[in-house]
Amino acid sequence: MNEAIKKLGEITLLYIEDDKISREEIEFLLQTFVKELIVAKDGEEGLKAYHTHRPDLILTDIQMPVMNGLDMIKVIRETDKKIPIVITTAFNDNDYLFKAIDLDVTAYLTKPIDSKKLLNKLAELAHNILLEKENEKMHRFLLQYQQGVEESSCVLMVDRAFRIVSMNRRLSKKLQIDPNIYKGKPVGDLLRLREKNEEKGLESIAESQDWHGTLTAVSPAGQKIYFRSAIIPINHYALPDVNRMLIMQDITELVTFQELLQNELESTRSSLQEKLNFLRQYQDIINESTAVCAFDIEGTIRYSDKSFYRTLGFESDEEIFGRSIFEFCRKSRDAIKEAIEHTIETGKIVKIQTRCQTADGTEERIANSFFKPLYRLDGTIDEIISIHQDITETVQLNEEIKSTQKEILFRLGEVAENHSKETGQHVHRVTEYSLLLAKLAGLKREDQEVLYAAAPMHDIGKLTIPTHILHKEGPLTPEEFEIMKTHTTNGAKMFEGSERPFMKAASIVAAEHHENYDGTGYPKGLKAEEIHIFGRIVAIADVFDALSMPRAYKKAWPIEKILDFMQEQRGKKFDPRLIDLFFQEVESFIEIRRKY
Repeated sequence: MNEAIKKLGEITLLYIEDDKISREEIEFLLQTFVKELIVAKDGEEGLKAYHTHRPDLILTDIQMPVMNGLDMIKVIRETDKKIPIVITTAFNDNDYLFKAIDLDVTAYLTKPIDSKKLLNKLAELAHNILLEKENEKMHRFLLQYQQGVEESSCVLMVDRAFRIVSMNRRLSKKLQIDPNIYKGKPVGDLLRLREKNEEKGLESIAESQDWHGTLTAVSPAGQKIYFRSAIIPINHYALPDVNRMLIMQDITELVTFQELLQNELESTRSSLQEKLNFLRQYQDIINESTAVCAFDIEGTIRYSDKSFYRTLGFESDEEIFGRSIFEFCRKSRDAIKEAIEHTIETGKIVKIQTRCQTADGTEERIANSFFKPLYRLDGTIDEIISIHQDITETVQLNEEIKSTQKEILFRLGEVAENHSKETGQHVHRVTEYSLLLAKLAGLKREDQEVLYAAAPMHDIGKLTIPTHILHKEGPLTPEEFEIMKTHTTNGAKMFEGSERPFMKAASIVAAEHHENYDGTGYPKGLKAEEIHIFGRIVAIADVFDALSMPRAYKKAWPIEKILDFMQEQRGKKFDPRLIDLFFQEVESFIEIRRKY
């Protein structure tokens, strides 16, 4: 049993199926793997079981007596938007399938159900469920952490104009003021900036999103209070008026003691200033994140905190002391060197994403990493300090979400292909042609990935075309052709309203792959650059494959005739630059046709 499927042993699954034979087969399979399996024979019974057991995951048929799967899902979604729901359906269930998609189902499996595909899909969802549970635990921890900050620190919320929105009870009590009096007033009415033992207004930091330093305030009783302060950007829907947050620690005693030391230890003032200079620089950086590593300009590690060496799988800092940072971050070697050069040149903190291997080489950790040089008083560099925020789980979860979206789009493309009786691997070939042409056209890697996911959706709108028109052998009448043309707009509407890149691209591809470069295409008669590059690319890929393969109304064209037609349509149907790129690598396109 692989590690992914083992995760099923930690979840509760509700399975609903009216067909007794299918139900018993799947029940026998699943009860071996899941922590708890609840089985129901129709939607009404499944709904009762959902409310009783509150499962982690639901697997359900659609067409069932008493209450069908769609009605059951609709009721569940009224109160539970998050629970993953997998539906089982036949290819002739397209109407039900799209209704299920509108209800935000997580995935679907076609009947007859392949046991391996079922287990793999459920294992994938179980992994995501367990990650979500861990995220919820982390969220609760962060709330507790927030409460701890509120109780131990003075907090001031400010808007974009650096006016006071609110302050916590600890700050108002510390300053002995009524917080409502200062609401809406400039922060400068309450606080002053302290730099190099001088106090001044807050103009220099009023627009800062990332600042650390010392602020002062005077209570109504005349007591001066010093705060070690940090400005942190805030962007949260629950706090629409809040733009930044000031977190402040009372360091009045520390400042007082520091001033006393400066007066008493004048003879050692230079040494003390050196230490304080290093302390301030360390403090500025450490406040940025959690895991710390310091090294010289050659990359030799001088210091590591516990979080850093344990993230890399070591038991103590002695195991990495004296070794090179590049030994652990080989994939990010060039990026780290660039960051070091830039931070030395500008003196500013440089942020990059790094990838480092753990001690045993079996795991890669991904982090947001910050670099800054520390200077001696004579201006020479002492060492480079680096701070790292581990974002491995977040990156992996985002990649899994993107992978799931791409798989759903590709499977939907296969549904459309089967419905329209396209020849063989039409969707697969068009997708591969599109990716190759996107690379030749110089699209960015992320745009290539988006197009690769969206290209299978070019004919998804054919699911809405009546079968007698879609499968007609012979030319369409003018009236029938007008109906056929609506597959572009109908396909685009399926993805309207989504802000996800893959879905937006799918809408573009569905809508524009029949637009012609000279403006004679449909549905909108767009021309030249008015047509999105995705639409222009898929247009070439779709026509090349359509002419290459037999259809209900025509035979496959010989390759010489196809290429003559493609060249003839340069600047008419097709983007001339893209067609030129196509012909430069035409053998590669022909090889894809042979392969699939």
